[in-house]
Amino acid sequence: MKLLSVDIGGTSIKLAIIRDREIVDKTVLVYGTKHPLEVLTEVIDKIMNDRSKLEGISIASAGRIDAREGTVIYASPNIPRWTGVPLAKILNDRYAIPCFVLNDAQAAALGEARSRSVSDLVFITIGTGLGGGIVLRNQLVFGNSWEAGELGHTILRPNGRTCNCGKKGCAETYISMKILHKCSHEKDRKRLIDRFKQGDTQVFLAVEKVCEDLAILVDRIFLTLDPEMVVVGGGFCELGLRALEVLRKHVQMYSDKSLYKVSQIDFSVLGNDAGIIGAAIYAQERLLGSRLDDR
Repeated sequence: MKLLSVDIGGTSIKLAIIRDREIVDKTVLVYGTKHPLEVLTEVIDKIMNDRSKLEGISIASAGRIDAREGTVIYASPNIPRWTGVPLAKILNDRYAIPCFVLNDAQAAALGEARSRSVSDLVFITIGTGLGGGIVLRNQLVFGNSWEAGELGHTILRPNGRTCNCGKKGCAETYISMKILHKCSHEKDRKRLIDRFKQGDTQVFLAVEKVCEDLAILVDRIFLTLDPEMVVVGGGFCELGLRALEVLRKHVQMYSDKSLYKVSQIDFSVLGNDAGIIGAAIYAQERLLGSRLDDR
């Protein structure tokens, strides 16, 4: 099965031709001054003209997505004029092929679950912000209002830091790459990673602090949903296995008093491709007859 899979982020679009869940060709485009939909349709037009017919289009997008209708319910100001876009309908009408849309963290969760052959998994993505996706009994959980997995806006510390969502104490204000950069006083991503791997004390202490807060969230997830695994993805996992060890160390004080094990916590195996691979898997399963989770 040949699919075009797309991952729409705050500043760029990743596109890949997927055949049998393997990436055949991939490219990354920056929006610039263009609307994401304009960039997307320009690329798809070229693909439709230059290649054999696609069997479907799968899209993982930042924001809160109504996966049943394929509509962006809400997107942060990072993607201007994205809220309210009926993405699936627009692409279906334009190309007359099936189009599927879901949240990028939910797509990544599905990709990780299928890659690991586990039925119950919670995915935490730590990048500029904090997001998540939930797979239970082999099905993505979307929620009644399509907000399931919005871990970044659960309250970690009541009346804490002000979040851009308007609440105070959201987990995202304590756990993100933005916070890690700030605490380590290192703006450059590559230097941050290099300094951590080299044992830089300032960066190491910043990672310790983020992991201390992340451990609270991880423990809460295990005690609420009891998944087989909690997987961490996004830019944070680029820090490597030493960061995973730090996280497991902080979770240990909670897991010792529960039934889950720190070995059930892992970093993403799909890395930056989790979203596009997960979106393709979602589309493939829908095309092959798997029904949308009944929420």
